[in-house]
Amino acid sequence: MKRKSIVLLLLICLALSLAGQALAADIPAVKEPVTNFTPLDTTPAAEIFNSPVGSALLIELNSGTTLYALNPTEQRFPASLTKVMTAYLTLKYGNLDDQVTVSETALQNLHEDGSSAGLVAGEVLPLRDLLYCIMVASANEACNAIAEYISGSVEAFVQLMNDEAQALGCTGTHFANPHGLHDENHYTTAADLALIVQAAMENATFREIANTPHYTVPATNMSEERELYTTNQLISTSANSGYRYSKAAGIKTGFTTPAGRCLISTANNDNLQFLGIIMDAATVGNEDTGTWDQRSFPEFINMCEYFFERYQYTTVLTTLYPVAELPVNQSAGAQTVALAPVEELKSLVSVDFDPEDITLDIQRDRESVDAPVEAGTVLGSVTASLSGQVVGTVDLAAITSVARSEITHRAEETREYVEDNWWKWLVGILLLIVVLIVFCYFLMQFYRRRERKRKVAARRQALEMRRRRERLREMVPPDWEDTEDIRKE
Repeated sequence: MKRKSIVLLLLICLALSLAGQALAADIPAVKEPVTNFTPLDTTPAAEIFNSPVGSALLIELNSGTTLYALNPTEQRFPASLTKVMTAYLTLKYGNLDDQVTVSETALQNLHEDGSSAGLVAGEVLPLRDLLYCIMVASANEACNAIAEYISGSVEAFVQLMNDEAQALGCTGTHFANPHGLHDENHYTTAADLALIVQAAMENATFREIANTPHYTVPATNMSEERELYTTNQLISTSANSGYRYSKAAGIKTGFTTPAGRCLISTANNDNLQFLGIIMDAATVGNEDTGTWDQRSFPEFINMCEYFFERYQYTTVLTTLYPVAELPVNQSAGAQTVALAPVEELKSLVSVDFDPEDITLDIQRDRESVDAPVEAGTVLGSVTASLSGQVVGTVDLAAITSVARSEITHRAEETREYVEDNWWKWLVGILLLIVVLIVFCYFLMQFYRRRERKRKVAARRQALEMRRRRERLREMVPPDWEDTEDIRKE
């Protein structure tokens, strides 16, 4: 009975462990890398952290806002946070299915107490497994093996790291090795690490590997299978992890005595997505229990919880409500059309945000629009501001369609045609007047000719009558008794 109870308890623990993994947050993809590290919030570090922290940075990825920054450009030793750059270059220039042989030189110049996956010279394993070794177990020798695979030598790979850091915009970084073991010439800043990790987070494989709490490396030519457990206790599924944080996802830890406790991680809560960096946090020993408190983990949690409680990423403009209207010409119905944002406008705001505090600057593309108007037609834009700071700008579009009145349309077309072509009408009228004048001129000439012909014909007839009388006079004798009558004739 006791044995059954133990088995049942183990099964319950296993189920809870699997459920914990299933419910763990995912590392978000970076939409637009944040390069401006001027903090929105200037809360003193003492209000956020319970122990000293050298540098800290908190970025809200949805809004692309640097929420908090503590000494973001001070140069510090990154320890194993270096491996983020190594992983980034591995994914950029390597083939994860390639087989890599661990060389003798890959095992040299490593601290005997440094993190290791137990790789040996001559061992062959896929590049993918080496990547899990450096990101899960933080294996230093795996970094050297990858460096030799990518660039031919560790020195050449380090040069590639520095070239890539410069290309990403890093201004306070110099790498001396691919793993982060202490070197006075190996340093970076929280701001530069933010640039590097955001570039790495764009790769889905990086996000998957960096958020892996446990990985089994299959057996190789020189080793049985290995069990790798994450050094990031925020996502650890181990029962003795005292820093488990359900909101956390990934990415990498680091520690050397000169560097202090270092951590890069993400945390998700509702609509907020944080990317946080802690550098040079303390290690506090407990003499009573003989344990060490790695302050990078609780301070990261303190930083996230402080800002989770005070900020939200919420909608300040919705597509559901119009914010302006525009007159519609030649409409068969409504004389105006309502305009609403074509997409939601969200912003990082305080938890006591009041929508009434948002001011809108509406820009219409025109003073009015001619029907028909199709729903979704962009007719302007709106810029939203909060406390004098621009939140964002989105297009405004008609939320409904407006039909056209054909009668009004034809009348308007005629009016516009006349207005636009008045000179044609003037020329036409002048031409008509000229035609009428010419017509009248030719008509008058016609009547004059006719009258002239009539008068000529009348004169000819009168002349002919005169000639007849003269001929008759010549034909009648002088003693004709009826001469008077003949004359009358």
